[in-house]
Amino acid sequence: MTTHEITLSIPLQVSVRLGPPDPAETAGVVDSIRVAPEIAPAGLEAARPLDYYTGYIGYAADFLGTPVPLPTLSSEQRQNAAENVLATDGADPAVLPYTHFSLVMNRRRQLAYYTAVNIDGAQSEKLERGRDKWYFDPRIAESEQIGEGLYARNALDRGHLVRRLDPVWGPQARRGNDDTFHFTNCSPQHERFNQSDELWQGLEDYILEHADAEERKVTVFTGPVLGEQDPLYKGVRLPLAFWKILVYLKGRNGLAAAGYLLDQTRLIEDMLGREAAFDAGVYRVRLSHLVGSTGLDFAHLQAHELPLASGGWETAPERVRIHEDFSNVVL
Repeated sequence: MTTHEITLSIPLQVSVRLGPPDPAETAGVVDSIRVAPEIAPAGLEAARPLDYYTGYIGYAADFLGTPVPLPTLSSEQRQNAAENVLATDGADPAVLPYTHFSLVMNRRRQLAYYTAVNIDGAQSEKLERGRDKWYFDPRIAESEQIGEGLYARNALDRGHLVRRLDPVWGPQARRGNDDTFHFTNCSPQHERFNQSDELWQGLEDYILEHADAEERKVTVFTGPVLGEQDPLYKGVRLPLAFWKILVYLKGRNGLAAAGYLLDQTRLIEDMLGREAAFDAGVYRVRLSHLVGSTGLDFAHLQAHELPLASGGWETAPERVRIHEDFSNVVL
């Protein structure tokens, strides 16, 4: 019996080490400090060889027939962006291209500034989800990505930013599916938020099915709202909200764009025992609000923004809660 007790004490020690850090250990931690060492490795991460990514083009700005460029980073964001070691001559070294999507990483927060994906609803495939296997992207340092350690023994899920089925279309559908399982495309989301996101995922499907979108094509930008006061957990500041901008050609009337905010504040704050400002849910917000909260420049889309609500700009509040049946979505 004594031998068994000694053997079982080893995982118990590991369990304690993987738990939230002692408050005394995190005192004085600031955003500018790289926090990866505080996350205990889970030993489950993998990385593909560099040549797996050879020839990747990623997000296509001319996908809709009218140019929709990637958002512009501020000078500070540019300094904090991880650099792609495989970036070709003339390409932006901050951009990581995948199959039908691209993203830019904030190396200090170890999360994406934004993702950008082209969705072709006419060619989409409904590939079944197999057993998840997440990968580090070897084109940037592992210290610039959050691995499995953050998600051990808690209520956090690995939440897709580019959702799994978005790039799953055309001859490279399977490759697009697999590419979404990179930690670069992952952000910590509360399990009740991530596993109950039919409204968030269904929003894109609703646009594809009901909007007068030519050839059923949509471009989607997504990312976390990275606030300086985001709560600290295991050395990582957890984003309390995620944003999304949908862009499509509205018949022959030109581009149409709409911004949305998905709030998980109450779920995260409840998990950490703090006071929440908003209920978890999906809200329609102005693009100017997203520009202010993310620091990204989407000025080229603001001229094509749809009304916030059917009542018009002058009667609309700052945010409009989207109904579960999408009945108040402006198309």
